[in-house]
Amino acid sequence: MTWPPDRNKHHGRIVTALYRQAVSVPCERKVVLAGGLRGADKDGALAKAGLRRSSYLTVSIDLILAELARRSLIPVVAGRLPLETTDLVHAQAQDIAARLTARALADGRNVLLDTTMASDASVKSWLRVMDLAGCSLDVVTADISVDDAIRWSAQAHQAGNERHRRGTGPGGRYVPPEAIRAAAPAMAAVAATDWTTVIAYLSRRRAVQFPDSETISLIRHYQAGRLTLGGLVRQVRHRPWAPVPPVCPPGLDEARLAIDDPRPWIPGSFDEVVLGYDLGLITDEDYEALARALD
Repeated sequence: MTWPPDRNKHHGRIVTALYRQAVSVPCERKVVLAGGLRGADKDGALAKAGLRRSSYLTVSIDLILAELARRSLIPVVAGRLPLETTDLVHAQAQDIAARLTARALADGRNVLLDTTMASDASVKSWLRVMDLAGCSLDVVTADISVDDAIRWSAQAHQAGNERHRRGTGPGGRYVPPEAIRAAAPAMAAVAATDWTTVIAYLSRRRAVQFPDSETISLIRHYQAGRLTLGGLVRQVRHRPWAPVPPVCPPGLDEARLAIDDPRPWIPGSFDEVVLGYDLGLITDEDYEALARALD
């Protein structure tokens, strides 16, 4: 996935700002996947599993949407508060979540993915990246009934709007009840994965092959002056990039706005160029030239 240069710049600045907040988080190559519908008690599930958020960089769509609002990057719609129009930037938040997670895993930083865990494509892609990065995995899921999730979401929306009326915050996020209802079966299906087998496999893996791809190697050659920008552009133009699947499962478009999972990250896709950008290996001008090569 490529964004226009100006939007990529904004997204990159958000990734950098949020990642800097994790300076005290250890680099132990640990990942926690915390899943559940809106309002589910994930903190309680984490505590029960003996896991502390402070030991991880939390990647959350809600936190990223708040950051987009703080930076005035959510389109203004008359009569609606910023977080009431997150349907316009939800996909961007999922993309930023993917970039932030990849940035952290490139350093071996501990990451907690605070997700709905309703996207099979997202979960499978991140398990692949965790494997490449030599990470161990813990999985916690928090149960909540669909009706309670809808009720919690409505109350959170109203509470956010009330804080805005008192002069604090961008309002409450609105998630359609029908989206939460539609996402519930998908979340239940992903949560039913045999995580014991997955966790045991990842716990044995320590060989780090992320982000040491051919694309990153080419970018490092360019950064070191051993390859010209024109040469790198030609490589990008003629390389067969792997496709990135959508976050929303096929046939579940109604659930889209309630699926708070990071966008899938696919080795061999243009994601590797974007990671090079987020690692500071290429500039805004370089990114623009490389993105233009795909046109």
